[in-house]
Amino acid sequence: MTRLTDEQRAFANHCEAVFVEACPGAGKTRTIVERIARIAASLPPRRGIAVLSFTNTAVEEFVNQCRGAGLDRVLMHPGFVGTFDAFLRQFFFSPGGIEGVGLRPTVVDSWESLGIEIRLRGPNVFRGPGVSLDRFDAETNRIDPASIQHNGLRAHVRGHQAAYQKRAESRRQALRENGYVSAEDVRVDLVRRLLRPGWSAALGRALASRFAEVIVDEAQDCNPLDCRIVEWLRVHRIAVTVVADPDQAIYGFRHGSPLDLRTLSRSYAPRDRLTLTGNFRSSPPICGVAATLRTRATPDTSLGETATIAEPVHVLAYHGALVPASIGRTFLELMTAAGVARQDGIVLAHARRNALRACGLGAEEEPGDSHVARIAQAVGMLWSRSGSNRVRETALRTVEWALLDLMGRIDEGEVPSRAAERRGLDPRWLRRSALQLVTRLPRTCSDSNDSRAAWVTALRDGTLRLPITPRDGMSVPRYFRSRADADWQRLLGAHDASDVRSATIHEAKGRQYDAVCVVFPPDRPPTRRTDHLFTCWENRKDDEAKRVVYVGITRARKLGVIAVPAPFSDRLAAILRAAEANWQLHGL
Repeated sequence: MTRLTDEQRAFANHCEAVFVEACPGAGKTRTIVERIARIAASLPPRRGIAVLSFTNTAVEEFVNQCRGAGLDRVLMHPGFVGTFDAFLRQFFFSPGGIEGVGLRPTVVDSWESLGIEIRLRGPNVFRGPGVSLDRFDAETNRIDPASIQHNGLRAHVRGHQAAYQKRAESRRQALRENGYVSAEDVRVDLVRRLLRPGWSAALGRALASRFAEVIVDEAQDCNPLDCRIVEWLRVHRIAVTVVADPDQAIYGFRHGSPLDLRTLSRSYAPRDRLTLTGNFRSSPPICGVAATLRTRATPDTSLGETATIAEPVHVLAYHGALVPASIGRTFLELMTAAGVARQDGIVLAHARRNALRACGLGAEEEPGDSHVARIAQAVGMLWSRSGSNRVRETALRTVEWALLDLMGRIDEGEVPSRAAERRGLDPRWLRRSALQLVTRLPRTCSDSNDSRAAWVTALRDGTLRLPITPRDGMSVPRYFRSRADADWQRLLGAHDASDVRSATIHEAKGRQYDAVCVVFPPDRPPTRRTDHLFTCWENRKDDEAKRVVYVGITRARKLGVIAVPAPFSDRLAAILRAAEANWQLHGL
């Protein structure tokens, strides 16, 4: 194991709580573990350390490193290791539940995970997609129409904004009365409760007596409510160490911004503000290009095993109104030339459809109202090589929902596990049943009516083998209908039909790959998002879209590739030349 750098050692040994700005690949998890080892060595009985992050991936990495360092005791009571959401639920929200509601609360990460959309009815109905309830502010139920990408829906919301907001308020209240709240609703409730002096003081004393320090990792994902909760912890004399990279703040839809983080950092004394600038992940050329995407222009120092790699960052200039499959083919050629195995590379984009198109898969498809298509899509998601844990969880919930719907045991918008409990079913039985069904189904299906009919037969047989009874008037064959000339079989391999993996940049956050290709989409009137991004890039103006690209390219270890529409290639060339970056242009 390499020795700590001077910056890492300063963080690990600092006696007070600190605010640390850490660049990508800075080895912050390892340094946090070193800091915890120092603190744990002198902890009195019944006091622990809390380590919080914003993704399960980051939590899992920390747990593994703690165990590798022989610090298992830190993971157990009175310590706490988990997501920021889990911390809020366990210590702030669950003891009191939803005020005014007697039901046990069900907290969902997002309303989108339940498919909760806001639609107008009657003469103002919009014949198209609805608006996710997540788009509405959890405290005020206001919506910014500019946050909606669908042009027609955005215009419709602008024209009927008050009606949409009233409908969102009504829907949120109905969900609340049925025991459902989102993670953002929990934060709103907590901030209100923290304003009550008695309740606030009692909770503050309890947490201060339990935790010697609370460490918040990946704090750039904090939104304003999270920052207020961190400030509350500090007011109640709880040591809070914050580790963040403001340039990786890419969750603007949660109303977070680097400005909130900057304000929080200034609340720490200058001696308690530290930096980690050594990059143990990316090669010097990748560090050089990444530096053009942030306010701090000096590239990070490449320190890891990739520090001697001189492979330039490749720019692929493509033509056309859509992202072409030639991007994925060229990326594979570049990986081969650089000695990178194809399973160690990934194509990333802000929107999934652009990553899929670059891999030759076409746009992401929706299953529509076909129960067969939904199960086929779930099978494809579950077995996908590039699927995240969240994607797999979504797939299993889809299957659970279908089984409960077949039985007539679930209402619109219900979480399957909660619906099962409410009707006297064991959620563990439901999950096992969903897994049994999915694992019995073929993972592929050719494009022919005979093959599709055989796959549907396997689906029906697998369902009939489960101990479930369809609702009155329904049967398994009727529920899973076999329709001639359907094309749902494509959903089975929609994520893995290409020779290279793909994902959104948000899904890849916190991970690393030997090779990364970041895809920029062409501008499509009337929006000019790529043009706006380049304008901010050229002027080093802070912008979330630019930070998304920064997160994407900094996932790369050995090979970085950027695919841009040809009309923007000259502008990118000027940016990289001015920064004296190591790059190479390819025309497609």
